[in-house]
Amino acid sequence: MRRATFICIALVSLASVRPAEASPPDVFGYGPRTQGMANTGVSFATNYEATFHNPAGLGGQTRSGFTLGLQGGGFKLELDGERWPLDGYQGTTMGFHLRLPFGGVLADTLTIGAAFYTPTATVLRTDIIFPDVPNFVLLARTQSVHVMLGLGVSLHRIAPGLRVGFGVSALANIGGRLLVGIDEANQFFSQTETQLLAGFYPSVGLQYDRGRFALGLVYRSKVQSDIDLAIRAENLLPGDLELPIITITATPQYDPHTVAAEAAYRPTDAWMIALQAQWRHWSHYDGVVGKTSSSSNLPPSPDFRDTITPRLAVEWTGQRNRTTGQLRGGYAFEPTPARPARMAPLRDSNGDAIVRPGGEFQLRAQRYLDNHRHVLSAGGTVIWETSGAALQLDLFVQLHLLQSREHEIAQVGRETNMQTSGLIAVGGWGLTFEW
Repeated sequence: MRRATFICIALVSLASVRPAEASPPDVFGYGPRTQGMANTGVSFATNYEATFHNPAGLGGQTRSGFTLGLQGGGFKLELDGERWPLDGYQGTTMGFHLRLPFGGVLADTLTIGAAFYTPTATVLRTDIIFPDVPNFVLLARTQSVHVMLGLGVSLHRIAPGLRVGFGVSALANIGGRLLVGIDEANQFFSQTETQLLAGFYPSVGLQYDRGRFALGLVYRSKVQSDIDLAIRAENLLPGDLELPIITITATPQYDPHTVAAEAAYRPTDAWMIALQAQWRHWSHYDGVVGKTSSSSNLPPSPDFRDTITPRLAVEWTGQRNRTTGQLRGGYAFEPTPARPARMAPLRDSNGDAIVRPGGEFQLRAQRYLDNHRHVLSAGGTVIWETSGAALQLDLFVQLHLLQSREHEIAQVGRETNMQTSGLIAVGGWGLTFEW
């Protein structure tokens, strides 16, 4: 019995590690130009940044290029007036866009692109938390390698300025098993086998550019990282008694299905204005923690709501001799999909709310924390042209202001309802060589 108790304690400890999740492109955008414009770009991005924002934009590219960059950010989050610790993120960005040199009907038609985000210290960092533990679950998605590939097709022979694109995002999943037991020599042993498995998620987009006016539409599938670990115990109990197989199942990272529509207008050669509306299908999200056995109960549903995010950006371009300069800025309002932290119905193994004999719901604490965000961004670019090639330096900064929020439940051991607020500062650069 002492051995069984030891194993149970170890499993509970493993299942309650604190998390940092994944996918910074969904939280902060991708590429210094579009990040400096409040993550717009669906209608006008044509280089490697289009691989994330709208792969159709690759079809409008006239050059090939390679980019190397660095970005990072810090969190200053507050819970009940006290600093809430959350690790900042920092990683390298790489990307390329390459025009395929076909002839005939495919001449000047196909462009491929790739975009990579790599955290400086991890491949995939993820923890599993209990829903009753306070956690900024949506803001912690910044510690994972993210790979995006895209193909842009110019349909200029059918309709000048019309492009279509197809893309795919890859994200790591964790699977494996853990075997613990007592061997013939009465010694405790453990065997662990884990794997990082890639999941692939498609995107498709359209772009129509007529010079002064451009339109873009993109659909991105959900991007999801899953954990599936099976834990089996052998010879820990006397006789033929056995412990059941315990599973750790979780969805620590989830970017929802997304549809974004955008229009860009150039009133003069020097100015461009972009306006975007983005819909995210958060109501399909089922939470972080899954089952620990086939018949175990589920935590309360997050009950997230779909969101619509408006974005507005402006960019100015000036040129002197072979040097081009750009300044840009933008604003976005990111509404939270999360309801306030609260007491919510516990669910059975089928996902249905558990009702007591008296007709009342069996309630559990749900402390997923999130706030509406006001996003302010700015950036600049310098481009040096020479002999058919160009060297480009991009810089950007973002400031995310978390709108103060009061929740419907207190912290453990306190009486007053929780209140959350804070800010996030993000910045980075990218250096691009085009030919």
